Amino acid sequence: MATITAEAQQSEEAEQDTISTEVYARFLQRHEYVLRDEVTMRGFKAAIEANAELFRGATVLEVGCGSGLLSFWVARQGAARVFAVEPTDVWQVTRQLVKVNQLEHVIDVLHGQLQQLQLPPVDVIVSKWMGACLMFSSTLEDVLYARDKWLKPGGCIFPSSANLYMAVAEQPRQPLDLLSSPLRYWTRFAGVNLSHAWHIILRTPVVGLLDASHVLSQRQLLRHFDLHTLQPHELSFSVPFKLRTLRQALAKYLLLYFDFGFPGHPAGATTSISTSPSAAATQWKQTLFRLDDHLPLCQGDLLCGQFEVGRSARHLDFDITWGCHNQLVDVETHTQIYRMQGD
Repeated sequence: MATITAEAQQSEEAEQDTISTEVYARFLQRHEYVLRDEVTMRGFKAAIEANAELFRGATVLEVGCGSGLLSFWVARQGAARVFAVEPTDVWQVTRQLVKVNQLEHVIDVLHGQLQQLQLPPVDVIVSKWMGACLMFSSTLEDVLYARDKWLKPGGCIFPSSANLYMAVAEQPRQPLDLLSSPLRYWTRFAGVNLSHAWHIILRTPVVGLLDASHVLSQRQLLRHFDLHTLQPHELSFSVPFKLRTLRQALAKYLLLYFDFGFPGHPAGATTSISTSPSAAATQWKQTLFRLDDHLPLCQGDLLCGQFEVGRSARHLDFDITWGCHNQLVDVETHTQIYRMQGD
């Protein structure tokens, strides 16, 4: 068993003293919920262990390392050198964790924006680059930059692919977050007209957990992402959709979710990780867009339209054009506009 000398312990205690309580608080705030997502973290760990040969003797880059767990697992599979890059001040905590786990001879924790760093060519890039709705508040552009800048020909990206899906859903028995507020609450409160806030709420997608029993339609694949070929401009796209309902119900939301996969186990495979309502819950949950019209649907009905997303550094803009005609309702084709706003 490895022992820690008195000098090393004093050095560690001195470094710990230089890390402010605010940094520790930010570390917990940003990364505790990630670590609690056992479905995702165990999935990453299993994928790394299943591809041990890929990492043995390799130079690896982790983009947006956070706690550095992926770097730890990669190092333990025999990586020769791991660069763990973190742009925020929580890198101090990560470096301390590397020392505690006695992996500083393999893992270099680097602080700064990826574009400002000078790195050697790497064999593998690993990253938890996904965000809510797959692309919101994600580090996907950084992964693509690192791929073009440092990934060797024939190198690998973990995860290497993803799929984004759409479906129709009904109102859950337990309303979701913002959408649980009735219109009358926002119309007037203590003599003050708050209806403008309600309109903002209607245009804000909700990230929440939906039970599979509330999904009303077959899913449609909106976009497949191959990180070895994906270009930044392709993160904004427009695609038609046609959703066929599976049973009679009152539709309330359009639902987006995704899955992602690793080399040898692509997105959509049984070994990939899914955020579907029928899968175990993850940190990303599902993303719901409230429909602005009363929409009773019968089995076999079609809800058709166009899905468009525009991505910027701090938000996602969605234009969803849809219409529906059946025996019960005649909704003319129109466009609803939504925005997922960052800090």
